[in-house]
Amino acid sequence: MTSPLFRACCDTVNRGGSYADGKFVYGTLDGFLIALDGQTGKEVWVVKSAWPEHGETITPAPLIADDKVIEGFGGDEFAARGRLTAYNLADGSKAWECQSTGSDAEVCLTADTNKAHPEYGTAGSDLGIHTFPGEDYKIGGGALWGWYSYDPELKIVYASTGNPGLWSPAYRCPDKTHEECNSGAFDNKWSMTIFARNVKDGTAVWAYQMTPFDQWDYDGINENMLTEMDVDGKKHKTLTHFDRNGFAYVLDRTDGTLLRATKYVTVDWAEKIDMKTGRPVKVREHSPLERGRNVEACPSAMGGKDQQPGSVDPKEGNIFYMPTNNWCMELEPQERTHTNQGTVYVFANVYMYPEKPGTTGKVKKYDVLTGKTAWEIPDPYPNWGGTMVTDGGLMFYGSLGGDFRAVDRSSGKIVWSRKLGSGIIGNPATWKLGGHQYVGVYSGIGGWIGLPVTAGLDLNDKFGAIGATAMTKAAGLSLIPQGGELNVFRLSE
Repeated sequence: MTSPLFRACCDTVNRGGSYADGKFVYGTLDGFLIALDGQTGKEVWVVKSAWPEHGETITPAPLIADDKVIEGFGGDEFAARGRLTAYNLADGSKAWECQSTGSDAEVCLTADTNKAHPEYGTAGSDLGIHTFPGEDYKIGGGALWGWYSYDPELKIVYASTGNPGLWSPAYRCPDKTHEECNSGAFDNKWSMTIFARNVKDGTAVWAYQMTPFDQWDYDGINENMLTEMDVDGKKHKTLTHFDRNGFAYVLDRTDGTLLRATKYVTVDWAEKIDMKTGRPVKVREHSPLERGRNVEACPSAMGGKDQQPGSVDPKEGNIFYMPTNNWCMELEPQERTHTNQGTVYVFANVYMYPEKPGTTGKVKKYDVLTGKTAWEIPDPYPNWGGTMVTDGGLMFYGSLGGDFRAVDRSSGKIVWSRKLGSGIIGNPATWKLGGHQYVGVYSGIGGWIGLPVTAGLDLNDKFGAIGATAMTKAAGLSLIPQGGELNVFRLSE
């Protein structure tokens, strides 16, 4: 039988652990959540939280909020059914669990969910079942494999879901036309959704679906950044989310009110977001539906931004420093051959290409209220590592070309750069020790973007690794040396 470790998407990924109350907690690819004593390294507790035979592998770092450890998993490309689980930090016992698809009770919806915005969908009709054909919600995707946030004042956890079950969208809608499939009846809820959940019991305060009836693999798992902003003359506790679909969303995080939705990269699959309904106005020309019909769309399935996190200075809650990708794609849905969990469940040919030859990544300073870019730094390589801002006016980031850089936040000028041993997909971190400040970052190409290189795939197969081989060839990623390192630098006094 095939080892479960060979069923992971995409690459053997681990995004780290979390520490609280003397315990270090992390997940393993084969589905275990483990708590270690922070001083001795001895195992305090271990639970089984994901099952690779069902397409589930733990790739995200857990979030520790109050006295609970909150964890999801990846696996939408293996017909997993997404869920988020909370365990008690003290002993690992399960506190609550909420599915991404299924009945209202399974999704943890209540009569108060989306009370301020019933247009997003409410409890009472099991939308998590009936917006899928038949019983396809049971393999409906919506895994939470990314980043989670917590507001300790509101006692709310914010976590977002991934793509619905398979990339060939006609199977997720029994109707025939683009207009019928985007009427709302088959939105495939609650994939591609930002959930705001009570930390105590997981019940959903609000849930906003960004890409209903997804046709492009625009996973909604990117980080939700919590700041405060003055919006149209009123102060809001806000949540900002730069989605793979190319839109930057600003919502009031108390009730889910949509305040802004702007295009931060080139987007042609949708004209805009309807601010009254919250729904995208899709463009049929760029919306794959019929099997065998090839369409072009921007951004690509890897998104205007994938999981690499941006950064924000709390003193400027509307200004974000974002690593972006500037690629488009050709997407052609294929015939479905099986419905088995735990095996690849995509059924689409994807060819990715640079939007503009020679520039496949940009780091930009972006105002989410005006939708304007103050400055940007183009790069021949994609941006797959996060950014970090400091109170001293700098922004650090690393490129896949191996350049670790410090940038003046005001001007966008690169003030320092060091070439590291491999491409950088890690996120910078800074700390103080012994009176000195340090900044460090991991280098080492990998993940979906690096899989063709690390696995030695045939770069002439333009559909390999769900389109990553074509991007690897176009951007010259095969020329980047492999190997992982942690590099730490001391900042000058």
